Amino acid sequence: MNNGRKFHHAFKIQYPGITRVLVTDCKIAIPLAIDSSKQKHFFSFKAIWDTGATNTVITDKVAKEVSLSPTGMAETHGVHGKSQVNTFIVDILLPNRVCIPNIRVSEGKLLDEIDVLIGMDIIQVGDFAISNANGKTLFSYCLPPHKNPVDLLEKSECINARYKR
Repeated sequence: MNNGRKFHHAFKIQYPGITRVLVTDCKIAIPLAIDSSKQKHFFSFKAIWDTGATNTVITDKVAKEVSLSPTGMAETHGVHGKSQVNTFIVDILLPNRVCIPNIRVSEGKLLDEIDVLIGMDIIQVGDFAISNANGKTLFSYCLPPHKNPVDLLEKSECINARYKR
């Protein structure tokens, strides 16, 4: 019994230098609510995390490999303009072993070797942090969010106050 306490599930990735692209593994499955005749099977893919993307995107490779059926269409707005794309409902397993169930994703083209783009629809449900200390990027993510958020202003003001003494 956990007495109402919530367990926090987190991951961190330390890159060897400063990176401009946050890449992790993720897994995707058909939700049991859509296909209860099968045992849930997750397929592994490479994902990028993009705070500039409103929603999560998968490639046609993911749709085919997981045997997803479109659940609708959506108009997307990207760097190449507007387009109509297929949408799907999927379960996404993040590196912290937390499953984001029944999330609507759209189909799109991504960078080579990247098949999933994690957008703000997923990022916003947890705590997301990037640090670039000592010339290395540290990326971490936690679900659910902590009650005491990271406050870089407060931390900086405390450090600066020491110099004023």
